Order: sequence, then C-alpha cells, then structure tokens
Amino acid sequence: MRTAAITFALLAGLLSLSLAQSRPADVPRQIYGKVQVIDGTTIDFKDRGQIVRLAGYEAPRLEQTAVSEGIEWPAGQVAKAWMILRTLERDVNCAPVARDANKNLIAHCFVGETNLAATAIAEGIGYAFNYKDEPQVPAYFDIERKARGLGYGVWSSKDLLPPWLYVSARDKKTPEQAPDTFDPGLPLPPPVTPDIPASSAESQGG
Repeated sequence: MRTAAITFALLAGLLSLSLAQSRPADVPRQIYGKVQVIDGTTIDFKDRGQIVRLAGYEAPRLEQTAVSEGIEWPAGQVAKAWMILRTLERDVNCAPVARDANKNLIAHCFVGETNLAATAIAEGIGYAFNYKDEPQVPAYFDIERKARGLGYGVWSSKDLLPPWLYVSARDKKTPEQAPDTFDPGLPLPPPVTPDIPASSAESQGG
C-alpha cells in the first residue's frame, strides 16, 4: 500500500509540474491546511475561504444510491465519508492546476504521500473523469481500469450511473408544470396573431 501511495504521489506531482507552465495568474502554486469536506470530490480550506475540487476525478452525487448483490448502499454518501476519513485532522496539501467554471480551484491533493484522487479511483470510490476544458489525467484511467476489472466499489453496481450521466438524466426530466401566475379574476392577454394590413382588416370589419 505504501508503494502504491508513493507511486500515486510521484505521478500526480509530475503532472502538476507539467501543467504549471500554463497555470493562470490567479491560480496559486500550493494550498495547505485543514479542510472541510463538501462532497466526494470537493474540499473547503475554510481558513483561506478557498474551495478545491480534485483534478481528473469525479464521485457519485450525494443523493445517488447503488445496489450490489441485492444490497442497497448510499454511493454518494460513501464517497463523502471516504474523503472525510482520509482528511479528518490531517493537513491536506494541494497543487492547483486551473479553475473550473465556478472559479473554484482544480488541484492534485495529497495527505502525506497519498494522492486522494488516485487512491479513491483505485478503491472504486469514484471515477477518472474531467469536464470539458479541464485538465485530463490519463494515468487515472489506467488505475480505473484495474478497479473496474476487480469490481470494486462503484463498479460492483451495474445500474449505478456515473455522476455526469446521472446529472444529465436528472436535468432532462420534465419539470412539473408551473402554476398559473395570472389572477383568475383578470383577463388573460390576447393571443398573438399575424399582422393584418389595415385595408384587409377594414374589408373584413362590420
């Protein structure tokens, strides 16, 4: 396990260095300290007021559940709990590489020699994934293939949707029809009709 942790640390460290050359000016080189876990992929350095999301990694949404061999389990809550156990009362060291669409930092994060994203993927807690225009970590997909082959964690549940597909399916659901905002005691606005030339309208009038 120690060897794997060191391998993950070196791997992500090298990736961070390669991405440093293109790091935007508003992205710090390092952020370090205690964190509050928001969900399976996101942590909050509360003393710095900075939210960080793990690069190249995605975990089930908090409300997602999975079923493995007939046993239902809260996949999203498990991912969050895993992150809490890994970071509780520990210093987290992050090497930011970019910002996401919400202006939060995207970073490779470590507790000691443990690369959080790589370890989570190896244990089947979540997925190797990057959103459009975000840094990709190809080595994470190799780690994921092994976890998938062994049927670890999320890969033990055949019907569990990856979070990006789950969100897409959720957002496509037809929303309930909004209630009528007009006061029923007032007349509704007239329907929109094509413009009719004045001469034509006069010929049709009584």
